[in-house]
Amino acid sequence: MKEVFIVCKMMEAEALAAIRDSGSDAEVIWMEKGLHVEPKDLREALQKTMDRVEKEIAPDRILLGYGFCGNAMAGLRVGNYTLVLPRIDDCITMFIGSRERKKELEGGVGTMFQTANWAEGDESLVNQKHMLFEDFDEDEAQELFEMMFGHYGRIGVLDTHCYDLEPVLRESRATAEAMGFEHCVYDASYEFLTKLLSGEPFDEKRFIVFRPGDIIAQRDLWID
Repeated sequence: MKEVFIVCKMMEAEALAAIRDSGSDAEVIWMEKGLHVEPKDLREALQKTMDRVEKEIAPDRILLGYGFCGNAMAGLRVGNYTLVLPRIDDCITMFIGSRERKKELEGGVGTMFQTANWAEGDESLVNQKHMLFEDFDEDEAQELFEMMFGHYGRIGVLDTHCYDLEPVLRESRATAEAMGFEHCVYDASYEFLTKLLSGEPFDEKRFIVFRPGDIIAQRDLWID
């Protein structure tokens, strides 16, 4: 069976570990970081990639290394292949394991969960704040920052055991201190991706399998 694994580069370390553990020989297509910010942009980029993959590779099955990502998956058109999508909100919940455990870890405190990739570059909280203050005057930037991040009170680092934790902790602790946030480290896992890449049978409580010609509808994107 010819498989293609389309996955967000934000999960690169975890995806590579899952490929190793599963023994998958799927061809990997990396999607750029940041597309999740606008679900419409992510949907359009994924559709273009899926259409290109169908034309150039003609896979039997495409595996999507994404969660629902703000309903970005709704409206995707499946070509002449089977499409498998994790039944999960987003990659953060994927690494935590479930919405229930995520809620338990938060304990009523707005928590900005991070992995190594989320804590670096433009995705980092500090850099996002700097960019706001570069683009707007001080009062506007502060107001926007409060709108975007005012509900957070904690940075939670997810240790997926796929990267060197210490550099991430140095950065995240410094960020938490600068923002006046709590700081925690949580055990996490890339098992969802390993199961996705391991193939059939796919547990319907954890994955959605779409047939050739399907269009993903909002009603398809449910989670127990």
